[in-house]
Amino acid sequence: MKKQLSEQEILMKNWEKYRGSIVMVIGDKIFSTKSAKNVASIVNKIEKKFHRRPLITYVPKEQTLVLLI
Repeated sequence: MKKQLSEQEILMKNWEKYRGSIVMVIGDKIFSTKSAKNVASIVNKIEKKFHRRPLITYVPKEQTLVLLI
C-alpha cells in the first residue's frame, strides 16, 4: 500500500515550482496565485468543493529574507 503524503510534504516536494506565489494545498491538490486579491475567492471555491480549509502559505522567492518575530 502506497503511503499518502501530508499536505506539508506535497508542498515541500513542489516548493521550487511555486516560488513567489501564495499557495493553497488540500489533499494532493495545489492551487496558487501571485496576487493576494485572488486568495479569498480561491479559498471559497476550495472550501465548497472539499468541505474544509486548505493549508495556505506564501512561498518566498529565492534569496528572500524572511523576518520572524
